[in-house]
Amino acid sequence: MVSVTDIELADIFPGSSEMAQRMRETDWAGTALGDPTHWPDALRIPLKIMLTSRFEMWLGWGPDLHFFYNDAYIPTLGIKHPHMLGRPLKQVWAEVYDDVADQVARVRSGEATWNKALLLILERSGYPEETYHSFSYSPLFAGDDTVGGLLCVVTEETGRIISERRLETLRQLGLKLSTATDKPSLLTAVHSAFATNERDFPFAALRLEGEQTEPAWATAGLNDVTPDSHGLIVDLPSGIDWPTGAWDRRPTKAIAIAIPQFGAEQSAGTLFLGLNPYRGDDPDILNMAQLAASQIGAALAHIVALSNERRRADRIWSVSRDIMVVVDVEGRFVSVSPSWTRILGHAPEDVIGRHFSDFMHPDDVAPSNSALSRALSDQDLNNYENRFRAIDGTYHRIEWHTTLEHGQVYAYGRDVTDRRQVEAALNESEEQFRHLVQGVTDYAIYMLDLDGHVSSWNEGARRIKGYEPEEIMGQHFSQFYTEEDRANGEPVRALETARTEGRFLAEGWRVRKNGERFRASVVLDAIRDDEGRPIGFAKITRDVTEREISQRELEAAREALFQSQKMEAIGQLTGGVAHDFNNLLMAVMSSLDLLRKRLPDDPTLHRLLDNAKEGAQRGATLTQRMLAFARRQDLNLDCVDVVQLLSGMNDLVQRSIGPEWPISTRFPLKLPAVRADANQLEMALLNLIVNARDASPDGGPIVISATCEQVEKRSSRELAPGTYLRLAVKDSGTGMDAETLRRATEPFFTTKGVGKGTGLGLPMVHGMAKQLGGTFELQSAVRKGTSAILWLPIVGVEPVKVAPELPQVVPQAECRLKILVADDDALVLMNTVALLEDLGHDVVEAYSGRDALARFKEHQDIDLVITDQAMPNMTGTELIAAIDQVRAGMPAIIASGYGDDINLQGRDVERLGKPFDQAQLARAISRVMDR
Repeated sequence: MVSVTDIELADIFPGSSEMAQRMRETDWAGTALGDPTHWPDALRIPLKIMLTSRFEMWLGWGPDLHFFYNDAYIPTLGIKHPHMLGRPLKQVWAEVYDDVADQVARVRSGEATWNKALLLILERSGYPEETYHSFSYSPLFAGDDTVGGLLCVVTEETGRIISERRLETLRQLGLKLSTATDKPSLLTAVHSAFATNERDFPFAALRLEGEQTEPAWATAGLNDVTPDSHGLIVDLPSGIDWPTGAWDRRPTKAIAIAIPQFGAEQSAGTLFLGLNPYRGDDPDILNMAQLAASQIGAALAHIVALSNERRRADRIWSVSRDIMVVVDVEGRFVSVSPSWTRILGHAPEDVIGRHFSDFMHPDDVAPSNSALSRALSDQDLNNYENRFRAIDGTYHRIEWHTTLEHGQVYAYGRDVTDRRQVEAALNESEEQFRHLVQGVTDYAIYMLDLDGHVSSWNEGARRIKGYEPEEIMGQHFSQFYTEEDRANGEPVRALETARTEGRFLAEGWRVRKNGERFRASVVLDAIRDDEGRPIGFAKITRDVTEREISQRELEAAREALFQSQKMEAIGQLTGGVAHDFNNLLMAVMSSLDLLRKRLPDDPTLHRLLDNAKEGAQRGATLTQRMLAFARRQDLNLDCVDVVQLLSGMNDLVQRSIGPEWPISTRFPLKLPAVRADANQLEMALLNLIVNARDASPDGGPIVISATCEQVEKRSSRELAPGTYLRLAVKDSGTGMDAETLRRATEPFFTTKGVGKGTGLGLPMVHGMAKQLGGTFELQSAVRKGTSAILWLPIVGVEPVKVAPELPQVVPQAECRLKILVADDDALVLMNTVALLEDLGHDVVEAYSGRDALARFKEHQDIDLVITDQAMPNMTGTELIAAIDQVRAGMPAIIASGYGDDINLQGRDVERLGKPFDQAQLARAISRVMDR
């Protein structure tokens, strides 16, 4: 249950503010004010107003003015809160009581007071602090009309006053720096601006690079300070009489900040600013210092620019090769530059004050007086020329340019005496030059008038364009252009460009008199007179037809090189993929072989197994095509009779593709043999014939032809010199556009529908031909059919009859062998071991060349080594060579999916291509053990 006292206290100290709560919790009975329930309304009513107001307010009551305040006043008290509640006013604000004592006395007499932004040094943060407050003191009357206390409504304006003061300092700094034209005036401007704010900055000092710090006393203890553009606050050394500014105590800290030097990394100097001793940490003071430093840096840059401009002007006046003079309205020299003495020899003191006519050729005086009148009427003279007498009596021709400033003529003149002599010499040699131009035969050089009509014609123009001078003089030059260029306005555009820009450059097709077109490089220059007016055009034409042809041939060679490099890169990638795919097929095919032996006699299971074996065989064929494109397939090279090969496959192929595509051959009576793999060549020809059929969906003849061709030097087909059989398969089908033709031999590119082609047929043919030392090319055009051409090297021996392939039978092992098998692919190794064990052999496994060598040394009874070729760190051939160091002549088989030559010096090694089945493995073992 709430006591009556609590209810009464809540009425006296209303609200939920912090100070209302603290006042309710204070034991007022123990103070001079006594029990709050007995306080008069003159105190209780203002208390309620104060506690429920958001304005800063405090209240003093009683003879000692015991102190009450609301929540809004807490920041002003600072660290004095909350223990100053109820204390006498003299104790609360002891540090400033003397400043307001007279106002307190006036309030006690019943008079209200008002203060606007009064400076008070308060110790509310643990140190004396500069503050500004606007406040009023109002008397609180007791019931007997006496003053029982006072009420103060206050607004702290410290932040506003200081911010406005600093902004005004920056404004003053900008104004004063704007008039600074040198470093001394800049120093004066800085000191003057900061002198207007000695409260924030009791002193200011500026140290410029290469200059003494101003004022000199500021060097004490600050010379070693090297701040950056962000500035830093430093402690001032003691024992120095630092200026106090507007305060009664010296500053203890100062800002040091670098003055930026625009366009350079190093600073232009350092600004030192003493800091207000009555302010604590002020995060904004560095921002203001940075703005001030930037203003000073900008002003310093302006001063440097002005100084440089003055020096440049002085240097131009002193070192200019041209004469510079100033002439008054009467024509007397006011000033002359040192170049006058260098060119004419007279000392400046002998010239200044004299009329220009004293030094001029008599014939030029009257015209020059007229020119001076024009110059004085604010009409600038340009390229005005007259003659001045040198000290040696000779005359120099001077070309003048003038401008009028403040009633005086400023002029600079260039000595053109030598130039005029050269021009005279050129005029004398003009006839020689005409003969020289006329004798040029490699260039057509001729003149045109302003409308484009031919006005001169040299021998080169006659030779290149075919017109005699009398035929072409007076004719318009547009007749040298093609009809389409004339229709597009090219001649008019050429003349207009030369007229406006001075020159026209172009390269295009032109026409000779006989109608023949040629490629021309053209230069058309505008010719102007001494006044700059166009008077005609000079035209130079060069026949660059041969260069154009050479350029096209070079571009074609570059494109061929690019295509060759691209196909080589694709081939490397394709070969790598095929090698890894071979290893996978090896595992699949060998596993299927072993599985067949272990399956029950169930036709369904055997059919499924046959399907899997057929799929693996197709994969093997695919990898062989990929290896063929990459030129890494295993080829069995023989001398092959192409005619016999085609005869043997012709009927089968014709039945396969259908009668709509009749196959015919065109061969000479006798063709030499080629060096090739008969099976691969047969497959390549079959691919080309099928492609010819697919390119002719409506049917049509397919012609196979062959000729012997001699290549004398390395051609664009990249064929070495020698004799080749050119074997072509031609159809009359849809043909290919240029882009399709360019990509036709890229692997996996096909124009056939989904599921109708792998995109490896033509790449396989291309790779096989390259591997044989020949090449493959396609010639095609849209709706004109395609010719697929094989170039195969010819050999000078009789072809070998190809024996029919016998059915593959797994030979039985004649004896049980101990075989070391090495392969870095775990799947291939596992299946090879399974095939060998199924043949009845004992197997030692190794996962690398080094592992195999170690196993070989451990087992003295190894009968045979079977190793993969492409293994990291140690290849198969390297392994066999290392084993020979341990036991020479060890029977060995190297298995590889690549067609690379595998040779060991003086060593007979059996080669086994991947993927292989159990029968191929068994025959390889039989062959090597028989040897």
